[in-house]
This record gives sequence, structure tokens and C-alpha cells, in this order.
Amino acid sequence: MPSTFSDDLKTMARDRLTAIQGGGESALGKFKALPSATKKKIAIAGAAVAVLGLGLAMRGKTPVTPRSEDFDRPQVRTSDLRPAQVDSPRPARAQAKPYAAGKAEEKQGDFKSAAESYAAAARKGDARGMSKLVAMTRARKCEARSEAADALGNFRSKKAKAALKKLARSHFKDESKTPGIFSCSSRRSAQKALERQRG
Repeated sequence: MPSTFSDDLKTMARDRLTAIQGGGESALGKFKALPSATKKKIAIAGAAVAVLGLGLAMRGKTPVTPRSEDFDRPQVRTSDLRPAQVDSPRPARAQAKPYAAGKAEEKQGDFKSAAESYAAAARKGDARGMSKLVAMTRARKCEARSEAADALGNFRSKKAKAALKKLARSHFKDESKTPGIFSCSSRRSAQKALERQRG
């Protein structure tokens, strides 16, 4: 009957115990005397134990002991945090220079805030604000054109009116000819702005 792995381990353990007690040959000598199939099984078992030990060591979960520093700081829970206000007031520096703030907002893709900043600059007498609003009516993105049209609707100047009329007649690649209710339409925004200027 062929020997099983457990029988081989028992035999090796028994031999090892007698070698230790009797001071016989070394364990390496006994290991060399084992059949090659048994040696392979023992080597595979040893490799599996080594991989398991390495995996446990690399797991990285170490128990965290509380430090005294942690108790000195106030505890903050996520429920204590409030979401940032959408319409939070701009800092004083941005209010002092609305044109510069508008450029930064436009660069970040916040076209509504940018159009409002340019409009504020134009109301304060900065001609660059009005020029930038007119330039936004020719932007690549529909959202930028629509926000510029909304801001220009508050001005009664010839420049604003001319830009809105041109925008109301224009066709852009990113807009369909028959826009839906919720789709972006700079033409529709320009038409609404012109109606506001008349009324």
C-alpha cells in the first residue's frame, strides 16, 4: 500500500523525536533518506506556509493604539460639516476686481459666475467687462453663450443689443435646430434677453 503524506509526516516526526532523544543522526540526514515524492510534498507544504506568512505580514493591519495627542484635538464628525453655500459672497478682493474674477471663473468653466462678474465690471465702468460679455456670445460652449446672453439682457446699450440680435440669428454646431425644453439653446436665451430689454 502506498504511503500517504500524513503517514510520511508521522514517520518523520517520530524519527526526529528519536533522533533528538537518542542523539542519532541529524534531521538533514533523515530528510535525505526520505523518498523523493515525500521530499517534494514537504517542500510544497513549507512553501505554502511561507507564502501564507508573507501574506499575513504584508496585510498591513496593525492595531492602532490611541495616543494622548488624539484626545487633545476636538473630534469632528461628518454630520457636523455643512455643505458649502452655492451663492456664498465673494471675497472682498474679488469684489474689488470683478473683471479679474470673471476671467478666473471663465477659465474654471463657471460661466454663470463669469458672466455676472463681467456684468459687474461693465456696470462699474470697465469697458473690458462689456467686451468680454460680447465675446462670450461667440464662445464654443452653449452654456457660455447662454449665460452671456442672460447678462447682456440687463444692459440697454447698443453694443449689448447688437450682440444679442446676432446671437439670436446664429446657428452653432453644439445646438440642435429644434432644441428641447431642457437642452441648452443660446438662441433662445438671446431672444429672452431681447424681450427683457424691450419690456
